[in-house]
Amino acid sequence: MPRVEQLPVEPDTIVYMQRPNIVREVRLPAEVGMPWSRLVVKQFGWRGVQHYLFSPLKRSRAMKAYRIACHLLAHQLGTPLPLGVFEERCWGFVQYNVYVTTAIRNYRTLRQYYRTRPDGPDDIEAVLRLAANYVRAMHDSGVWHRDMTLANFLLAGLPGERQLYLVDLNRSYRLPYMPMVIRAIDIARMEWWDWQPQFVAMYCGGRYTATRLLWIVRLYGYWRTWRWRVRRVIQPLRRWLRI
Repeated sequence: MPRVEQLPVEPDTIVYMQRPNIVREVRLPAEVGMPWSRLVVKQFGWRGVQHYLFSPLKRSRAMKAYRIACHLLAHQLGTPLPLGVFEERCWGFVQYNVYVTTAIRNYRTLRQYYRTRPDGPDDIEAVLRLAANYVRAMHDSGVWHRDMTLANFLLAGLPGERQLYLVDLNRSYRLPYMPMVIRAIDIARMEWWDWQPQFVAMYCGGRYTATRLLWIVRLYGYWRTWRWRVRRVIQPLRRWLRI
């Protein structure tokens, strides 16, 4: 596999990210004879030296994303089809790791949908229910995403035929039991804001106490806001220490 940074950037290449990860959507040549015309290639970089130093003790992020994607698909949950994973190690330290999937076409992220609200209140309720059912099924399967922002959900299809695809799986964990606090942490990251009570009620579906879950979601949201403010203050020091 050629290095991602060595792949030619053609006119139809879509660059999603350049650092710390390199994420590109590339076209497959027709002569390859594959059933997919476009692929998404993600090369993982390092956010800090501590992650590199601990890499011999755990799977590469590409391998983690691949395993979680296979798990989601086995539970009939949408995610781009994983086509390959590659990692290179030296003395156990991850030097290079890449995750390759099919490309989802003609989508918008849930964040874009939330900001534009293009299809009126009836469609908003349908999208909320679709997302709530997906997240509940994902949690019931034992997956804790840990970075479940609205930008990581791809919404494809016309109203009435919507499909959700979850991406950015490399931080996810598989747990034997999913307590309510873990469920709330994922939901709090979704930035629904004024739709949060409706989303939580749809997520609970009579199985959990919506008032209690919403209270935990909001409490964690307040803590995240406080942490973000502290991190902004110490960001220059972290950059100097490169951690």
